[in-house]
Amino acid sequence: MRGLTLLYGGAALAVGLWLILGLLPEGAAPGFAREWVVGGLGVIVFPTLLVAFIVSVATLILTGTRLQYSEAFENQTAETPTTTEANVRTGSRLGAIPSMAAVFATPGSPATWDRRIVSFFGAKSGTVANYRAIKADPGFAARQGQALIITTGAIIIWIAEQVLWPGPASASMELAASAGLAAVGMAFAFAFLSLVAERFVKEFPEPQLPEVPAIRRVLFFTTVMIAAAACLEIARSSGITWLHWAVWILACLPGLIMLEFTVRALARLFVPQPLPSDATAVTDSLLISLVTGGPRAPNLIIRQHLGLDFSRSWAISYLSKAMLPAIFGTGLLCWVLTGVKLIDLGQRGVYERLGAPVGVLGPGLHVILPWPLGRLRPVEYGDIHSVHIGVDQQEADESISLSAEAAPPVALNRLWESTHPGQAYYLVPSVGTGPQGFQSVATEISVLYRVGLSDSAALQSLYTVADPQSLIREDAGRLVLRFFNSRTLEAVIGARRENVADSLRDQLAADVATDRAGIDIVAVLVEEIHPPTGAAAAYHAVQAAEINASASIFDEQAKAELTAGNAQQEAHQMTSAADAKAAEIRRVADSAAYRFDADRHAYTTGGKAFLLERFYGNLDAALSKVPVTIIDHRLNTADGTILDLRAPSANNTAPSSAAPAPLMPGIESGH
Repeated sequence: MRGLTLLYGGAALAVGLWLILGLLPEGAAPGFAREWVVGGLGVIVFPTLLVAFIVSVATLILTGTRLQYSEAFENQTAETPTTTEANVRTGSRLGAIPSMAAVFATPGSPATWDRRIVSFFGAKSGTVANYRAIKADPGFAARQGQALIITTGAIIIWIAEQVLWPGPASASMELAASAGLAAVGMAFAFAFLSLVAERFVKEFPEPQLPEVPAIRRVLFFTTVMIAAAACLEIARSSGITWLHWAVWILACLPGLIMLEFTVRALARLFVPQPLPSDATAVTDSLLISLVTGGPRAPNLIIRQHLGLDFSRSWAISYLSKAMLPAIFGTGLLCWVLTGVKLIDLGQRGVYERLGAPVGVLGPGLHVILPWPLGRLRPVEYGDIHSVHIGVDQQEADESISLSAEAAPPVALNRLWESTHPGQAYYLVPSVGTGPQGFQSVATEISVLYRVGLSDSAALQSLYTVADPQSLIREDAGRLVLRFFNSRTLEAVIGARRENVADSLRDQLAADVATDRAGIDIVAVLVEEIHPPTGAAAAYHAVQAAEINASASIFDEQAKAELTAGNAQQEAHQMTSAADAKAAEIRRVADSAAYRFDADRHAYTTGGKAFLLERFYGNLDAALSKVPVTIIDHRLNTADGTILDLRAPSANNTAPSSAAPAPLMPGIESGH
């Protein structure tokens, strides 16, 4: 166990130091070490080696505790044989120690550092009264010691997986092609060492070490994981990026296994302490058994719990015999399918047969020779790129996302009152400025380019230029510098930006065509050319005043238009109201005149009859809403009741039989 611990500890230390170099900045990190971090090889190999190392350390501590406990038990037995024999007869905790001492009795004794480690993880105060000389207790090491070791190791592995978690699958593919083979060779070397260790542990006698089967499965799992990581690195070096999900799955397995180990180790704290003869290390894992075919493998679980033995099935037997041909045929089919390529509408592809370019393939489905006999290298088709001249491209590419209603930030102010990410500064010769012969001018220039649309341009862009963006930046920067250095300050400020952009575009296109880069210069954009620093403030103030004056004029014009509109609206409303009132009065007057003419015509025709009719009509209209009493002198008193409506006399002495006096001459009262 000491040898296994040193082997896996040294391997984990070497890989850890190598990964630390890979985590350095891209320019300082070696390409080989960088590939371990970027490709995902380190996130699989390093945690897997740590799992084997932690299991070895946990088993080593418990094994050393057993040996120390056995030696102490033998010494104590030699001093107090009577008490020991009594404990054996009564079945005490230490009754099984004699056989245990015989099992673990080996020539020599643990080294001094082994004793110190065992004393730290296996020491327990307050042991059996007759055995206080024993300083190490396997039961204590199997509970508290295992919990401390396994939990600490699990935390280290989880932190390592988080730090080494791989990025996007398409990152640094060129680095994978150059450093992938060296990384694969190193990974296979670790897998071979782990396989040798696993074979050695398999031949170790189990009675001397109860954890041998579980440790063998852990080491076999380590070998399989490292070999699988090397195979995935081979696929990545070959340009197969769709297997990144397999890297993520394998990277999660060590963390899950350590989680299971941690749960098992912490669960021991809630159960009684085992006997020294029953104390074992935390090495058994359900996940490892499922992967390596241990006692908890699916076929064994089904056989034990359900009584189903699939090993005797002819179908399973046939499938097991046909598995290798099927795997070979599937692999051959997948290899042949690597020659079927689909090119998107916005791309082209240069077909390389045995490393030599054959032609340029357009969008669509194409059948070529399988990898590595045939290879298709994609080329852009019509994509336009932008390069800022004179500044860092990353700073210039910082885009600002705003909503339609949001206020623009200061960085988008085009009045030159603040600096912009794409500004570059050049020295321009000036005339009549005294001892100072140069002035500083700020400008913002960008170049739009694309890969040529012809097949020859596609081949040139792929095989002639490695970094077209750097080429355009260097050529354009040289032309812009020559433009500003060869003109005076007045000529630079007074020149039209459109003319400057056209001149620079023509010169840059000629230079790129000379380099045979296969690149078309679409346009050169000159956003601004600032005045020198000494006159910038005054020039800005003039520009701002002109803009503010224009804004004030437009403001007042808008107010005048608004006032005139309101006045016109009010005048129109008043005119319309007056016209309506005049029309109404005119119609009323016309109707009155019409009625007057009709009455006059009726009077001329009817005379008094018309007047009488009009009198009765007016009377009827006046009396239509009031109570009416009709009095007529022609009413006969004998025909009905006579109501005397005259006021009674003062003395009320008139006889009741007398007829009432008329109210008016010739009119009697009646109803």
